[in-house]
Amino acid sequence: MPSKTERSPRNFIPPLIFFMVSLVFVLPFLINWDYIGVGDWELFATMAAVPQRTVLHYHQFPFWNPYLGGGNILFAHPEVGILSPFFPLILIFGAIGGLKIQMMLAYFLGFWGTWLLAKRLGRSPLASYLAAFVYFGSSYFALHFAIGHVPFTHFCFLPWFLYFLLKTDDDSRFLAGAIAAVALIILGNGAAVPFLYTCFFSGVLLILYAIEEKSLRLIKRFIVAVILGVLLGAVKFFPMFHYLSQNEWEGMPGDFTPINILWKAFFSFDQAVFRQAGSGQYWGWHEYSAYISPLAVILAVAALILAFRKSRAWLVVGLFFFLFGLGHFSDFSPWNLILHIPGFSSIRSPARTFQFVVLATAILSGIGLDVLTARLKSATSVKNALSLSIICLILLTGFLVNLPAMKTIKYKKPAHVAFDEDFRQVIGRRDDIYNLFLKNRGSLVAPWLSAYKESRGLVTPTNEVLMEYVSSGQAGVLTRQYTPNRVDYRLAPALAGTIIFGIGYDDGWRTADGRPLFENNGLVATGFTHNDRQITLLYRPRGFIFGLVVSLLVLAGLSVFIFHGKIRKRLEAIFN
Repeated sequence: MPSKTERSPRNFIPPLIFFMVSLVFVLPFLINWDYIGVGDWELFATMAAVPQRTVLHYHQFPFWNPYLGGGNILFAHPEVGILSPFFPLILIFGAIGGLKIQMMLAYFLGFWGTWLLAKRLGRSPLASYLAAFVYFGSSYFALHFAIGHVPFTHFCFLPWFLYFLLKTDDDSRFLAGAIAAVALIILGNGAAVPFLYTCFFSGVLLILYAIEEKSLRLIKRFIVAVILGVLLGAVKFFPMFHYLSQNEWEGMPGDFTPINILWKAFFSFDQAVFRQAGSGQYWGWHEYSAYISPLAVILAVAALILAFRKSRAWLVVGLFFFLFGLGHFSDFSPWNLILHIPGFSSIRSPARTFQFVVLATAILSGIGLDVLTARLKSATSVKNALSLSIICLILLTGFLVNLPAMKTIKYKKPAHVAFDEDFRQVIGRRDDIYNLFLKNRGSLVAPWLSAYKESRGLVTPTNEVLMEYVSSGQAGVLTRQYTPNRVDYRLAPALAGTIIFGIGYDDGWRTADGRPLFENNGLVATGFTHNDRQITLLYRPRGFIFGLVVSLLVLAGLSVFIFHGKIRKRLEAIFN
């Protein structure tokens, strides 16, 4: 039974504060509810809308995306979150509104998780508020959200992952929380960048703690949590890994961050989405922006001077990821060395790790606030008032710095178009894919997206797009019923031959009658005889069933671990 202290209404104050702050941060998104923002908003709104339609209109599990590039993976894509707890928001509120609420909840979870992590590290409640607002209130997240980088919402689970790992000292069952945090990142939109960087940052930090404590217990728990988290998310991870192992995600080993923009990235009040801050800037400003309040830096410096032993691990981790974020400045830079580790060869834009510089500064600023207020010879009320003033000033400054970026959401409204049950591929335009989706049209020309294959389709010299083509033999197509995971054809063949479908070929397509499929210029093709009257194409990614079984087994094992005391104690004894 929880104690009276644990049941105290005061425990609801922090999440209530974080919810209200999150609501204010995304207010421009919510006010402009129907608008699609700049950058990748149209792409990720379409990628969220496809599974929504697949479920609600076609009543299928969302395995395949016929709307981009002539057809591409959907469920197995690392940046599509069909099994995420955020996906019901898409089903209820639609793609555009659901993504905006997802970003609000990401802020809420990010603030709250950082607050809990800071408290677990020994910070006072007020210093923990400071750490939360410095980290997740940074322009790093606001600009990535403003530009439509939906996968970055899953960084909200990073502080929770560390918090639960550290809480295992109190109760081993908290390990399940760390495992769940990893699985949620994988099952959601974050199976690429957030997953990779969460493991990377957490591993570096926990190695430093292991050195300080001269104990490997946190490292062991980290390894177990990551492995079991991956296995809990195996239903998504296995199909994703199978696909990516065959379709390499190209990285940029020569990428670097120009030195001349660093001051502006961290300290300028001007964090506009489309800012050009200096020569050598290759990416949009969202890839460099990581605003830190100068006041937070002053407090962090105070922590290093007055409480170095408490601060040194965060100093080292902050410096390491600052150097990593500089990218390819030498053949022996951290960026170049890490790229040789499996999985890291696909990364680009090294400045994305500047968020960990912000996190390190946030924790250090919390230490600094606690140390300085402890040295003040004033009443507790005066100390608290001073701390609250600092926190509110940093929060207000962060909001004002982020506001111009968040207001870019008012970019354009989707058109009011009629839905046509007869799906067709068209050539399309990169900036019109969402409107085409609303019409039930697939765009062969689509925005670039990692892990997606280039446009694949049947296009005649006169730019007519065909849905199928009889390349040999003779047959007429009587009817075609096209749905995302299933396409039914009725044929009238006169002479045996081969038919090519306007569907991008990927491992996982098969026929209902078992006839072999093969790839023809990137498209699905099969043979037919003069007796064939029906061909049904079905899609399910490789590894889905096996991954589902593994995920269910791990879930069952975790349930036993949490609720069966004797088994848990035996596992703890073995592990220890």
